[in-house]
Amino acid sequence: MSHFPVYLLLIANFVGGGLSYDVPKATVKVNFPIGFEVSIPDEPGISLFAFHGKVNEEIYDLSDQTWAADIVNSRNGRWTYRNRNQKLRPGDVLYYWTTARYHGIDYHNYNQVYVVGKRNSQILEENDSNGGYQPSLGNNQSNIFLQFIKHIQIKKTSIVNISY
Repeated sequence: MSHFPVYLLLIANFVGGGLSYDVPKATVKVNFPIGFEVSIPDEPGISLFAFHGKVNEEIYDLSDQTWAADIVNSRNGRWTYRNRNQKLRPGDVLYYWTTARYHGIDYHNYNQVYVVGKRNSQILEENDSNGGYQPSLGNNQSNIFLQFIKHIQIKKTSIVNISY
């Protein structure tokens, strides 16, 4: 009996396993009062990131989406889809799927869901544009006061005015 078919099977398994890639889990950031971002970290080999999504309606097929965008450059170490027009409210559900082109082959992460948190789960996140901080809604249930203390830097010349 020849061992040739067994060798072929082992080689095919090795080569096929080398072609698999897991798209990183996307991070969703809801900007306050309007807009949101969906991103994955940059890594060598990624040449494109695609986002496809809908709010409060499930996606039933690959052409069923409100937003579809290809991102061709990473910025600040992330591939980011930015929506500056959609207002998301607590309880809204973002249904989406992402694609990463890794070494020229598209890999997908289907059936993703993000539920917008309640207003009392508001967290402070770093604002890339001016080094300050801006509030954003998230699924993080951390105490906002602790987040505020952790992130805010008060300078002698600055005045902080917080209202809820």
